[in-house]
Amino acid sequence: MRGRAAGFTMIELALVVTILGLLVWVAYPRFETYYEVKLDAAARRVAADLRYAQNRSIGTRTAHGVLFEPALGRYRVYASTPATPAVDPGDPGKPLLVDFNSGGEFRGVVIESASFGSTPGVQYDYFGVPLDTARVELASAGRVVLTCGGYADTVEVAPGTGRVAVR
Repeated sequence: MRGRAAGFTMIELALVVTILGLLVWVAYPRFETYYEVKLDAAARRVAADLRYAQNRSIGTRTAHGVLFEPALGRYRVYASTPATPAVDPGDPGKPLLVDFNSGGEFRGVVIESASFGSTPGVQYDYFGVPLDTARVELASAGRVVLTCGGYADTVEVAPGTGRVAVR
């Protein structure tokens, strides 16, 4: 019996490399879609919370707002003042605080900036008119910029009406 050297033939190696290349080629677009979907979900959550604060202001005739803390990767919805958290409608025992760094569904999403006039937050009067947190009516659209995996979304609050849009 002749001894044979253990190892792989060149054909076997080429076949494995080709299969791996095909798998990467098929999976790569899914990763891009993954980041886009995650970013879109986060932007829609921000927009929904902005609308919630506006609706609570109109419904209760008490100012409500959203204060963004980009450096900490979070924001909170509040009633009357930023020190008074609003109740989370999905979990009535907790304040409405969304932390993108907590490792939940929005892991990897970053709040790049939040600009509402001269402040990083928006407050609504009891007519639903957006103000900055210094209680000055917005002269131009307020913006929150979110990023994830090289993609970016902007959530805008229109002055006067408070209309929220994701761009």
